Amino acid sequence: MSVRPSQLADAATRMAEHPEVSFASMTTGPSSLVAAVNCRDAEDLCRCLTERVAVLDTIDSIETAPVIRTLKRAGALVLPPR
Repeated sequence: MSVRPSQLADAATRMAEHPEVSFASMTTGPSSLVAAVNCRDAEDLCRCLTERVAVLDTIDSIETAPVIRTLKRAGALVLPPR
């Protein structure tokens, strides 16, 4: 998502409060806010985007990329060399 810089912290906090959101992070580059949402189906995703995310008027644009298949969820812990 692209969010006005002056509103980024507020938008990120508000996104993180949604129960569908499993991950929210402020980033650099053209997408200043990234979030992962867990939805039952395409209709649920549509409802989430149009009724939950759309009310955050600080979001200028959004790009979605639905996950069609998960191959691995958590990676191994990689410790720094001693």
